Amino acid sequence: MIKILMERNIGDDMDKIHQFYCSKAWRDLAYSLKVKANGKCNRCNETLLDFSKLIGHHTIELNKDNINNPAIALNPDKIEIICLDCHNKQHRRFGNKQNIYIVYGSPLSGKTTLVRELMQYGDIVLDIDNLWQSISMQDRYTKPTNIKFNVFKMRDDLLNQIKMRYGNWYDAYIIGGYPDKYERQRLADELGAELIYVESTKQECIDRLDKTNRSREWLTYINDWWDRYE
Repeated sequence: MIKILMERNIGDDMDKIHQFYCSKAWRDLAYSLKVKANGKCNRCNETLLDFSKLIGHHTIELNKDNINNPAIALNPDKIEIICLDCHNKQHRRFGNKQNIYIVYGSPLSGKTTLVRELMQYGDIVLDIDNLWQSISMQDRYTKPTNIKFNVFKMRDDLLNQIKMRYGNWYDAYIIGGYPDKYERQRLADELGAELIYVESTKQECIDRLDKTNRSREWLTYINDWWDRYE
């Protein structure tokens, strides 16, 4: 189970709801309902083995008045399990404010999985691994060094768009390691972003490496991140 820590206390309604969806109580309940549904979407009836592509959706919209009421927020009878495609057809629930979240943690800590569960239709996600893959057409974890300049130039351009709030996107999620606290805090201050730490242990990340049969190179990445993490 992925655990996360929110690093600032933001008082507005949207962030209270966002923090609820990041809570252990909600994540444990949503996962148990996905298991009970056998991975089947309640809307289109598609069965998905990858639970990260399923969403626990409240049939009563959460707001500042009911977010702390477990009879609504944590009531299994008021939650349906739907797939990402069906969830994306729902209207935006949080208004037009463009919030920015930096999701950081160790390699294989579950950052991308978490963002898939938190994001909604119309959000923008900046994931450096996706950039590598999109312009090289290689395996997700194969990164030709000769195109590193191009990849990082694209990343910087997208970061600038997010910083300046260019476009009509809703929320932005930036996925990265950011083990150095000064580097991540500098970026958060520059973008006006919220920091979300995907909590894990070094051994948990190594265990996921073993299960996915990735190269020893990724063990080096994990060890390096934990050596540098502050």
